[in-house]
This record gives sequence, structure tokens and C-alpha cells, in this order.
Amino acid sequence: MMHETVPPTAPFPGFRHSQSSDIEEHAQQFSGWQCRYDQVTPGRFAGSVTELHLEGMQVARDQANQAIVKNGNAWSNAVTFSLPLKTRDPDFHCDGHAVSGPCLLTAQSDRLPEVRAPAYLDLLRVTIDESLLEAVQEHQQRSLNLPTEAHCYRLSSHPDGDELTPLVLSVMQGDSPRSQALLTHAAIRSGFRDMVLMHFLELIDNERITLLAPHARKRIVDRACDYALAHCDAPPSIVDLCNRVGASRRKLQYCFQETLGINPVAYLRALRLNAAHRDLLQAGESRNVQDIAAHWGFWHLSRFAADYRRLFGECPSDTLQRAKRDFAEYG
Repeated sequence: MMHETVPPTAPFPGFRHSQSSDIEEHAQQFSGWQCRYDQVTPGRFAGSVTELHLEGMQVARDQANQAIVKNGNAWSNAVTFSLPLKTRDPDFHCDGHAVSGPCLLTAQSDRLPEVRAPAYLDLLRVTIDESLLEAVQEHQQRSLNLPTEAHCYRLSSHPDGDELTPLVLSVMQGDSPRSQALLTHAAIRSGFRDMVLMHFLELIDNERITLLAPHARKRIVDRACDYALAHCDAPPSIVDLCNRVGASRRKLQYCFQETLGINPVAYLRALRLNAAHRDLLQAGESRNVQDIAAHWGFWHLSRFAADYRRLFGECPSDTLQRAKRDFAEYG
């Protein structure tokens, strides 16, 4: 897994944002889709579509101020996940059935149900190639048994408080120059893609964790740590780690928690923080903290700075300035 260095001003070609003032125009903004949208509440229409194309995945944020009846299909051999991020009205209708409260809709991309979406809905729609889902299942020795027909998974709470929603709202924030600049970093794109993938797999996964003997748990953790430490120059993502040891995130988290008292995500974050620390110590005059943080997959600069200071006892900017002083003094 290589990290690419791209000038922060270069736009990422897989990112697109559009605004529309007409329902027909809005329906045509989704790449690879055939959509029919019918506006059912009165008033001027205002909407926007933000798309991000990643390997094996399309992430789209769909916002509209009017209630809409939606019909359509995406490309074949893909599965679509639809998750409301924000709405004034949590109720909608799917395939003739009223749905109340937080939910996740899954469907085969060429057999999507008719949906009546409420006004002011902010919807996250993720379309994933079946080949990607099958590869993850095979590597992690799991079976999801996705229904062939559209299915609504009722969620216990609204996703506002989970780890995915804040990231989606920051990454998919329209034509933000910062979003486009950070998406030029491979680590940012792969980290976002893996978080989206793992989040949806966990929402629909009913896997029961089989309790393992201490030696079996330790064997899984040792394999994961050995692999991660062997790739300190490019720390693996949580999906990479799960695929490598043949376990779901839930199972790997159980093994880490019981064996080391931490979760695997925190362990990988520590590895990436150490990698950023080494990079800051060796940075030349042209590099800054934001570029280095993004290079190692840290999207939120303030969160990166707080985690870095907690681990190393100083701000990343202090490390960088110290390294530059040493370079100027000793050459």
C-alpha cells in the first residue's frame, strides 16, 4: 500500500459537486444511475448532489428541500445502502410501506424500490460493487446473507452520534477546496472508503462472536500486530488488518480488547501517529503539518493535533519547528 504525494492544490477527479434548482435537473446528477424523481410538495426546488468515486464504491450525498417520490436503478452487480444523515421528518415510505425512525435501506442496485422521501432530507447513498463485498467476506471468513429484495434495517438510534456521520459531513461538503485538496492523498481516500465499508457491514451484520480461549485470541492479535509492525512505513487500514487475519472488525476488536486492553483502531492510530512523528522530524522547509497529517490519513487537523500532543507531549507544530531549527543549525 503506497502513499502518494500530490500537491494540495490539485483537485481530485473522482469528486464532483452540483447544485440544482429543478427536480428534473437534480435527478440527472447521479453518475451511472437512471433516476426518475417526482416532486410532491409545493414550492421552488433546491437540491445538491455530492459524489465521490472510490475503488469499487460510489458515495453520494443527496440533499433536497422538497418531498420526492424516487424511482431508479444503478449499474448491475452492485448493492446500494441508503442512510438518512439529517431530516426534519424521520418518516418516509418504501415500496408502499411506512417506515418510522432511523433506518438503513439496502437493495440490489438494479432492483431498487420506490421511495417517498420527506422534504429537507440529507441522504447518504453508497453503492458498492458485489465483487468488493464478496472479497471482504471471503478474506474475513464471514457470511452476510444480504436479502435479494430491498430490506429496511431499523437502527436503535439516529446515526448522528456515530463515527461515520461527522466524517461524511466534513468530506462531502460540496465544493470545499479543502475537501478536494485532502482527497488527493491516497491515505485519506482509503481510510474514508474503509470506514464507510466497515460501518455498513457492521450495521447489517448479525454475527455472534464465538468466545475464544486466551491463546487463540493472542494468536490472532499477534498476527495482526506482526503484520502492522512490518508495514510501519504504510500502516494498514482496519479493513487490511481484518482481511489479513481472517476476522471481522467485531471479532478483531474483541480479541484486541481481551488481550491488550485496547481496540485495533486505536492501535493502528498509534502507528500512524508515530509515522507522522517520524515524518515531522525529517520534514524539509516546504512541508507543513496539514500535509503530513493528511499523508498519514488524518482528516481532522485539530483531532490529529490533540491525539499527537496526548501521545508525544508536544504539538505537531512544535516537533516540526524543532526539526527545522536542528536542520538549520546542523545542516
